[in-house]
Parts: sequence; structure tokens; C-alpha cells
Amino acid sequence: MNIAFPAVFLFLLVAPGFLFRQFSQRSEVRTFDHTPFSAVVLQALLAAAVCNLVIAIGAWWIGGYEIEVGDVVRLLVSGASATGDLNSRFNWLNIHPLAPVGYFVLTNVLALAAAFGLRAVVESYGLDRRGHRATSWVRGPAPWYYLFAGLDHPSGVDGAVVAAIVEFKEGSYLYTGVLLDYEVNEHGELDRLLLVQAQRRKLDDDRAYDVDAARYADDPKRFYPISGDVFVLRYEEIKTLNVSYLALPSANGGP
Repeated sequence: MNIAFPAVFLFLLVAPGFLFRQFSQRSEVRTFDHTPFSAVVLQALLAAAVCNLVIAIGAWWIGGYEIEVGDVVRLLVSGASATGDLNSRFNWLNIHPLAPVGYFVLTNVLALAAAFGLRAVVESYGLDRRGHRATSWVRGPAPWYYLFAGLDHPSGVDGAVVAAIVEFKEGSYLYTGVLLDYEVNEHGELDRLLLVQAQRRKLDDDRAYDVDAARYADDPKRFYPISGDVFVLRYEEIKTLNVSYLALPSANGGP
């Protein structure tokens, strides 16, 4: 038997688990932890076992197909010496070549359907919001998404305004603008902020305090707009970052 067969076969068995793990949660990390006993691998193996069990039971219940686990183990561990007793099984595969293909297709389809279904339920009912009892189980590693989308905010959020301090040789500047989008690197670390209606001012040019009114006087002229449609701000150049949420009035005039 080709030595690559066990590796390919095991890959087909566990692939549904990794598909489920990939699409069931929102994630900003694109690298994969290859440690054999990492939490990611163990979760994927558990999901793969469930998918294979469901399809195996369904194949037996609906079509009468039985998965001979003992024969599979013999093929994987015994090599060519085990094939002599399995001629009848091989003849059945020759007659039904689409049966194994259909099995693995169904396990992957089930994994994807379960992943997207779970994700839809989580997002529809807010199960991944901070403070919910299920958060630690269903919230994916996407901290920047939850921050900028304002999903943990107690009220509805329609957008976010960011203010960032960037240091230059001539001094520090405060950049602000409405967040259009953001980009992360393969490790899930924030890489770039894409801003519209961007403007900036020197950090020292702060608001003056009005003693009579007992408040800071707001002077929009302190800022000057930055020309362009989209302003790209690199996160590695930012010293501090502040996020303010926007809530637009509803169509009926309510909050």
C-alpha cells in the first residue's frame, strides 16, 4: 500500500473539524497553531469526530451503509499484509466509487453548515457580547472588530471616530477621523486605520479653558482637514488611540 494513503485518509477525516473551527467564529488571526495538543487542534479534532459520527450514523440509517471501523484500522496500521482479506470490500468500492467521495463531501458540508449556523445564532442573539455567560465559549479572537464595531456598547452604534497621537521631530500631532475600515496582519495585530473626513492639529494647540463658563471652549479652527478621500494611518506610528462611537438619530426622530 502506498505510504501516503494513511496520511491522505486521516487528512480527509479531520478536515471537517478544521473547517468548522475556521468559520464558526470571527477571527483576526490568520496563522495556525500547529502544536499537536494545542486548544485549536483539540477543538478541531472534536468537531471532526462529531461530523464523522453524524454522517456515519446517517449513512447507516438512510442508506444502510455500514462503516467497518476494524477494516479501516487494518488498512492504516497493517499495510499491504491487510489487503488480502479485504478483496470483497475493494470490489464493493469498484462498484460504488462515489460512496467514499460522497461521505467526505457530506462531512465537509455538514461542518460548514454547522459553522455558519452557529455563527448566525451567536451574532443574532448577541451571545458573544461582553458580559454574556456564553461569551468565553463563542467569542472569537477578534478584539479589534469588537472594539471598532462597538458591539459591547450598551446602546446601538452606527460608526466610530478615532483620535490618534503621532509623534514627529517637530512635535506631536493629533489625528482624528471617521473610521472607514481597518487592516490587521497575519497575527491579528492592528496594522492600518483607514479614515475619512480626516483632520489633524498640533497636540499643544489644546482647547482654552473659559473660567466664566467653567468649561473648555471648543474651537474647530484648531484642526485643519487633510485633503484626500481616504487617509491611511499606520498603527506602528501611533502612540495612543481613542475611540468614540457615533449614534445617528433614527428616522422617526428618536435616539
